[in-house]
Amino acid sequence: MRRPLCCVCVAFVVTVFLYLKLVPLPEPAHELPEGGTVTLIGEVCQKEYQERYGVQTLVLQLKNVRRQAADKAAEGGRVICYMLPGACLQEPKAGSTIAVEGIVSHFGRARNPGGFDARQYYQILGVDFRLYKARVVVQGSSYSVYREILYRLRRHFEKIFDRALAARDASIMKAVLLGNKSELDTQSRQLFQKSGIAHILAISGLHITLLGMGLYRLLRRAYLPQPLCAVICIGLMIAYGDMVGMSSSAYRAVFMFGIQLTALMLRRTYDMLTALALAAMLILLEQPLYLYHAGFLLSFGAILGVGCLSEVVKPVRQGKSLRFLDKIVLSLCGSLGIFLIHFPLMLCIYYEFPVYSFVLNLIVIPAMSVLMAAGLLCLGAGSLPMAAGLGLAKWTGAVCHLILAGFEWLCTKSLELPFANWRPGRPENWRIYGFSAAVAALYAAHHRGKHLSKCAACEKRGIRIGLPMQIRLMTVLAAVIFVSNSSVSGVSVTFLDVGQGDCVWIESEKGEHFLVDGGSTSESAIGAYTIVPYLKYMGVSQLDAVFLTHLDSDHISGVLELIADGAEIRINRLCISDAVMEDSAYEKVSALCEAAQIPVYRLRAGDRVEAGGFWLEVLHPQSGYETDSRNASSLVMKLETPDGITVLLTGDVEADGEQQAARELQKMPGFSGITIYKASHHGSRYSNTEELISLIQPELAVVSCGADNRYGHPHAETIERLRGAGSDIWITKDTGAITVKIQNGKYKVERYLNK
Repeated sequence: MRRPLCCVCVAFVVTVFLYLKLVPLPEPAHELPEGGTVTLIGEVCQKEYQERYGVQTLVLQLKNVRRQAADKAAEGGRVICYMLPGACLQEPKAGSTIAVEGIVSHFGRARNPGGFDARQYYQILGVDFRLYKARVVVQGSSYSVYREILYRLRRHFEKIFDRALAARDASIMKAVLLGNKSELDTQSRQLFQKSGIAHILAISGLHITLLGMGLYRLLRRAYLPQPLCAVICIGLMIAYGDMVGMSSSAYRAVFMFGIQLTALMLRRTYDMLTALALAAMLILLEQPLYLYHAGFLLSFGAILGVGCLSEVVKPVRQGKSLRFLDKIVLSLCGSLGIFLIHFPLMLCIYYEFPVYSFVLNLIVIPAMSVLMAAGLLCLGAGSLPMAAGLGLAKWTGAVCHLILAGFEWLCTKSLELPFANWRPGRPENWRIYGFSAAVAALYAAHHRGKHLSKCAACEKRGIRIGLPMQIRLMTVLAAVIFVSNSSVSGVSVTFLDVGQGDCVWIESEKGEHFLVDGGSTSESAIGAYTIVPYLKYMGVSQLDAVFLTHLDSDHISGVLELIADGAEIRINRLCISDAVMEDSAYEKVSALCEAAQIPVYRLRAGDRVEAGGFWLEVLHPQSGYETDSRNASSLVMKLETPDGITVLLTGDVEADGEQQAARELQKMPGFSGITIYKASHHGSRYSNTEELISLIQPELAVVSCGADNRYGHPHAETIERLRGAGSDIWITKDTGAITVKIQNGKYKVERYLNK
């Protein structure tokens, strides 16, 4: 068997994957109440400064944590502590044991498709919860000299970047060389991510190769013994990994570097795939959930693509000499090999793929060596104890600035090109498995051809057996189309969980996309953190129409974000109530729409919007309706499919609006009730009148409200009325997003959170 150790490690990884699919690990139990004050004892394992609300805040991570009253045998887990400014008279040293008092805050689950699952992310990292407004109560005297030296060295280097570079350049260089991403501005982070070069911000093989192998060659030229050179370099790279936080990508790079130098010392052959598989196994032995970690998957996937698949897509050449164009082709083949691994992963993590990242990385990756070398020179010069050292650091910092400015220019221009970001959305699992099967078949066919080519007859005649290049490329193209194609069947209505607010997404049979409201008063940046991720998850690049039932903040705050940032989601038209109050909120919406060139339409009772597989009919307000209440002017719309499934969308309409809507419904021939009812005003007792509910007799009632909201929504009276009508009641604060799929006269309800 070739690569027996590699095969054993791969078998272990596959076993872990199957086990997690069949038997998911239990979620951590929360013994401490949310918002309670607690005193904990633990060992400082990480510390850094982060800017929070304009103030530099010390953030500590404690391990082996136990409650003050608990015995030492009960210790375990990690906690992140956000310290109060001035809470520490003396900054706790790394490795020291301290007692900390603070307010408990648990990590939240993703409540909508596409949302960030903080609970799972921190569970992977082994962090149980966090403490806010923390202060050190008692601090021990013993500490880890090794860890403290590394921390101070990192802080020293960060200060050099702060002195030698502009703030934005310094934050990027801290991420690139020191692993500190906490100071990265959102604009830079998103720009690199959207253009497909976010990998430059992660400590990975490029860093370890440049630093470790560069140092190894220097030591060898100094005629030091090879074993001594290897031991020095491995030790320093481990220390570097510890200094920058030893993420999964850094661990993989340091481990593979160590195996490579160990193989040189022992005069054995280094096998990259075996080292990669062994690194993956060791990480998963400690924490199996890393199989769900984006950094782990992308880091290991990149090396797997280069090591296994770049050769599969490489053109067959008989000659041995490589021309310049051949080197370009080989680089593209390496990128294509990484693409075959990264493409389905990117769709599962980010739901889109930067089309021009192939070409961009051909420029960025070679330039990264120059950037890192300039950054190291900047750190070296800035460490000199002379004023000239700072001047030299600024000169080398100018080189860093030019390269980073070039990266920004390239990224910006690439995103301005047509089809820069391909957004097919999150593919179904069976499509991912089909894509993987096609790639595995190409890999197997390639190695079968290599095996057959080694027979005596083929070697004598110089014959290379393998699939023609056209067949390989067509297979890749077919696999890409297969995994990125999403079929639309029937009509889909999703009531997003936006906390105390409303947001309804509708997809037609023809793939048209509509949004009814989108805002929240309990969640900040609801557009950026909930609505846009959900739309990306569904593969939505544009909305055919957005309906704002009325202009209260809990219905429009997220939509305003979408309009202001038109690059994410394009809105074709905005529809509002004809009776809308022309106040400051109206003026703000109008100004944003005018700036974004979005036409605004005013709707009244009798207006009708046609779409594939359904139509929307406005029931309220009537023409000429006047009110001094935003809620009273809410649009009330009935969605209906040809086979009789109906959905009543009510905004925050009040009793008189409900009465008007009821009269309009009664006028409709053959009216026999409503299938799905979106409860008015988040389930308020002052709406959802007995008259309306007894008329529509909904089979399913959906209430959109936030947990522990100050209004007490949904009110008990509303729940009783709906129960009296025989309705099945679903509340977003309990279920997360609620999706109703309508097809062939039937509907199916799915909740995002399974309790």
